[in-house]
Parts: sequence; C-alpha cells; structure tokens
Amino acid sequence: MKKTKLLFLTLFIANYSYAQSTLMDSLIQKNYTTFQKNNNNSFEGKGWTNLKDEMTKSNSVVLGEFHFQNEIPYFTNAIINSIKFDNYFLEVDPYLVKILEEKIKTLSPDELNKFIKEYGNQRSFSFLSQEAEFDLLKNIIKHQIKPYGVEQVSLFSDRVIISELNKHSKNAKAKVIYKQMMDNSKAFDRKKNTEFYFFSKDFSEKLNALTALNLSANEKEQIEAIKLSQELYLNRIHRLRVQLLKHLTLQKLPEWKDKKNLFKFGAGHSPKGESLLEVYDIGNLVSNIEDGNYRKSLHVMVMGKEEGETLADLEMYKSFLTVVKDNNWYNYDLRPLKEAISKNKLKVDNLELERIIKGYDYLVYIPNLTKMKNFGE
Repeated sequence: MKKTKLLFLTLFIANYSYAQSTLMDSLIQKNYTTFQKNNNNSFEGKGWTNLKDEMTKSNSVVLGEFHFQNEIPYFTNAIINSIKFDNYFLEVDPYLVKILEEKIKTLSPDELNKFIKEYGNQRSFSFLSQEAEFDLLKNIIKHQIKPYGVEQVSLFSDRVIISELNKHSKNAKAKVIYKQMMDNSKAFDRKKNTEFYFFSKDFSEKLNALTALNLSANEKEQIEAIKLSQELYLNRIHRLRVQLLKHLTLQKLPEWKDKKNLFKFGAGHSPKGESLLEVYDIGNLVSNIEDGNYRKSLHVMVMGKEEGETLADLEMYKSFLTVVKDNNWYNYDLRPLKEAISKNKLKVDNLELERIIKGYDYLVYIPNLTKMKNFGE
C-alpha cells in the first residue's frame, strides 16, 4: 500500500511539473516576436516595433543589461535615435559623468582624444572606459539628453576626479595634496600585482588631511563620496551601495519626475519588484515613483549568449530558448507569464527566474553577444 501511494505521489509530481513546463512553453510561444539589425544602426521587425511603441508610451524606460557587451550600447543607441528622452541615468558616479559631459561638450576632437589617452586607457572612466559605452555617452549628449551618474566612485577613477578638484580648488594647501595624490595614483597605475592606490594608507591619510582644510562645498562632497566608496569596496556592503544608488536618484527627482527618462543598469538592479540580489533596488524605486504619479515605467531585460558560452550555460532560460531558431533578436512579452503566476496557474520553481518574470515587462534575447574593448586594447 505504501509503495502504491509513493508511486502515485511520484506520478502526480511528475505530471504537475510537466503541465507547468508545458504551460510556460505555450505562453512563451504565443508571446514572442523577433527583430534584426538593419543598415541604419537600428533595427527592423515586429519585435522592434512593439518595443518602440511600449517605450514611447512609458514615462521611464529601465534597461537591465548584462555588462561589457557591444550589443547593449548598440541597442541603447537605436532607442535614443528613435525616441526622444530628456534624461539618461547610468551606473557611473555623478562626478565622473559630469566631468566627461563637460569634456565632450567643450574639447576639440584632438583634445578629447588626448584626454582619453591620459585617463581612459587606465579604465579611469569606469564603464565608460569601454569605447562603445563612451561613444553612447557622446550620442546621448548629441541628442541633448541630460546624463546623470548614479553610482559609487570607482576605484579606478580617483586620479581623473582629483585632477578636476585640483583644477578648480581655491585652497593652496589642498592643491599641493591633490597634486601629490595624482602623482602617487599614476605611479600605482604603472605597477603590477599591487594594491590600488585607492585603498592605500597614503590615499586615506591625504583624504583626512583634505577634510581638515577650508574647502568648497563641492570638494567636501566629493571627498566624502570617495570615503564612502572606500567603505563600500572594503566591507562589501551591498545594501548600502543600493541605498546610495537610490539616494542619488532621489536627489535629482525634481529634475526628472515630469520628464521622459532612460535608466540603464545591470540586470540585477532593474526589476520593478525585488531585485535579483534580494533587495528592493533602483528599478523598484523608479516603478514606485512613476506609479505614484499615475505614470508608467517599462522594464526591459537584455541578455544573451556570451562568447564562449553554450546553451547549457543558460539552463535557467531553456523555456525561452526553445523558440530560438536563427540569429534574430528575440523579444518576449513577460506580462502574460506574470499574470499566470498571479492567478496561481503557473508556478516557477527557480526563484531568480520568477523575479525576472515578475519584475520585467520584456526579455530581449541576443543569440550572439560580443565583448567590448576598453580604450587602448
């Protein structure tokens, strides 16, 4: 009798799992479209038309990306070339973004290349040290879209930020310290297998010395931001980092709450619900602000098969990949799946996948991702 009950239970579970898998496959097959690159640095196809329509109707668009892939800035460029945005939020600190915005607007091409050679080759621009991402920022500025940095200060960016503080400081003692820090940082950049200057005792001591001086409010703010970034790096406090991202976004709320906005962050930060890293992140903040103002945010996750990966590496997405037959880009409408989950018709065993389905409106799959190059590579 016990064996019979166990067999029945096993068959029930197997049949239930099969039914759930079949339902998910059916919903995916009914709710995807495709699109492909064209010769105008954009796309064509029903999938692109659907995405453009939804983005046009949304006050804020939140892109959740897989970093370091050429296709992501290509996709973002196509969006801003097709749809008018007022603001662009990116995962780079606000001080560096402001510096680069000013350089792009005011320097000649030769002067800008000289500046890039001085700093960009050492990854001092964080994500913008990648040529495709830097070109995207230039296109953002060309379209008169205001860029906002929302991130901690990168451990690579100290020298470029300090050089600008030195340029504008009115305090003679501070300028001496800034110059020493710039020289010491540059020396560390040339060494191999050593700690970053950002974490060195000398760097911290000089930050403390600067804090004791009579500095401008702008200098004080940036020095404190650097200190906070040291703490975040050394103690790996993810929740505090997310708090910083949200704090910086809220600081600029008067400048974006009634505007058309594009946010581009890592996919882990961008769902409208709980993030993939188990906190309520930037995507959730944007969703709630827009919802509270009777407006809409659209959340799009962009991912794909990276160089060297196999489909087995994307096991979590296997139900989506069953429809992939060619090198087109695939656009999956996740909202019918979310509705099925909400009505208890569909159960997703993988918690991360469930967060993706419930947190994003669309999933864009790119069959072949290619790695970006940093300046100087």
